[in-house]
Amino acid sequence: MSDVNFEHYKVFFYVAKFNNITSAAHALYLSQPSVSRCIANLEEELGCKLFNRSKKGVELTAEGQQLYKHVKIACKHFFSAEEELSLMQKETSGVLRLAVSDAAFQQRIISRISAFHSLYPSVHLKIDNMSTPETIEAVHTNVVDMAVVTTPFTSPYELNVTELCKLQDIAVAGREFSYLKDRELSLAELNKYSLITLEEGSTTRHFFNKLFRQHGIMMNPDIELASISQVLPLVRSSLGIGFVPQRIAEEDIRAGKIFRIKIKEEIPPRSISLITDDEYETNDLMTAFTGVITNPDIQPPLNM
Repeated sequence: MSDVNFEHYKVFFYVAKFNNITSAAHALYLSQPSVSRCIANLEEELGCKLFNRSKKGVELTAEGQQLYKHVKIACKHFFSAEEELSLMQKETSGVLRLAVSDAAFQQRIISRISAFHSLYPSVHLKIDNMSTPETIEAVHTNVVDMAVVTTPFTSPYELNVTELCKLQDIAVAGREFSYLKDRELSLAELNKYSLITLEEGSTTRHFFNKLFRQHGIMMNPDIELASISQVLPLVRSSLGIGFVPQRIAEEDIRAGKIFRIKIKEEIPPRSISLITDDEYETNDLMTAFTGVITNPDIQPPLNM
């Protein structure tokens, strides 16, 4: 195992990322045969098959999926280190690695990130958009310094959570559902219509599954999506009724493209929060960012 060429892991990462040997070869500036040879060598060194090949490309085997979970984290560390060294050579003031979950990526948060950038323009912000479970894992493994996520969430780790602002979810529908405008629906009645939600495994889906269960209902969505940003386009097209944060829907509601559906049961507010892990040292950049994002009136000094 100690004789494994670590360059093979990098090739493995790109093949797994693209599910395609040709695309990986282009990204790595290698020939396709070279990439195939690296994968074959890695499979021989590890004693297991990592990919199933087909005419469409390649798919990870169970062993490949397990390896990818670890290699993905390692590669992110390597790539971040390379970027930080490059930026240090350009005499920047540092790098802040930030992850923001999909539902938390709202205008209020973007404006605070922008404010930080205006105050500290020489600081390089590296921002990754991930799901909440991915951001939690990224913080715990130190792939990122901090993350902005929606809460509540479940986590096997002890993390610091600082609430930034409240988030209120609402039900919205497109014009073809206009006959519901003046009605107040229960969750049970709403569940009879075509629902648009995020896919299982997301924090938002877990929140709504729990809400429906509390009222004795099993949520039965017709359309499940990977990103909150995909919900409104489908709602506008009247493909179903969707749940989205109110701030995200406000512009479309004002424009008359969609409307809010009144729900009999209360949808509890959630929060957008900043999370960090005490296992890693808090540096000046993290302290400065925390000051700006938690209080718009504070412009903390930064002693670099």
